[in-house]
Amino acid sequence: MTKTVSVPAPRRPGRDGRFPAYRGHTCQPYSGWDLDRWWDEGLVDEPEFRKNFKTNPWCWSPELGFHRARTPHIPVHLVGLTSGKFVGPKGMNMWQAIRLGAGWGIGTEPSRGRWVEQTWRVMVATDYWWTGDLEPVAQLGRLIGALVDGGGQDRIADDDDLLHGWFRDSTREFLPHPAIGDEWNDVLLRACHGDADLERDGAWVRAQEPAPAPRQRNQPWEPRIDLWDNLVGRAAHNGGMRIVCEVYKLTQPSPEQAMGWMTTAVRHALRWGQVDATDHPRPPADDD
Repeated sequence: MTKTVSVPAPRRPGRDGRFPAYRGHTCQPYSGWDLDRWWDEGLVDEPEFRKNFKTNPWCWSPELGFHRARTPHIPVHLVGLTSGKFVGPKGMNMWQAIRLGAGWGIGTEPSRGRWVEQTWRVMVATDYWWTGDLEPVAQLGRLIGALVDGGGQDRIADDDDLLHGWFRDSTREFLPHPAIGDEWNDVLLRACHGDADLERDGAWVRAQEPAPAPRQRNQPWEPRIDLWDNLVGRAAHNGGMRIVCEVYKLTQPSPEQAMGWMTTAVRHALRWGQVDATDHPRPPADDD
């Protein structure tokens, strides 16, 4: 006797554009713009975008993984796109997987007004690209969503002590490292622990300024100098996580190592931003 298997039928969205819940999960609707203009620029890896990815967008949840909104019972393995296209039938770019992990929905604009440079600069560690399995990217996005929607991003942005504390903890994660250099390891670690000698260490750091390159548009840059300035509080810029990442990249991490470091860095941000990610509910996707 053949056993009959019940397969859920593809679902349809309601008048508000949202799909009915499936096992307690409500799929995220597409939250981008009208893409007629964007198609011409080749940002979509599918000619029938409206049919395939706007009315039936990709979604993600910790329990169901990646799936299409009409068939949440069918998990799909997706990989990162690095072709310049933001979504396709077999994957999406890193920004979109972050958005789905955060609960913000697929969209043409990566941030949609939620996260700012202070937070998204952490992705400099991978140069904003990812070619492998997107599951760890979505998990990172889940932490970023908790940080942003839980108010931690704003608290860190409004308090230089919190900002510098986040930078210091994130930097300590990769120090000491032989690629950074013995003297730089010592100077940066003292700054991370609050033990920097501003006069003596500062003089040594300033002496590391690269010599100007005559008649060259792009002058030599030493990111470790800017990092030291951020760690000791001489500079405070919400985009300073880029500096931390540039120094981290000197260690030549593998993509998997970089993902691990970014995840740890965001966990530090959650602590400094006073957000408990385990208690933070996932917000509905953007309606605009």
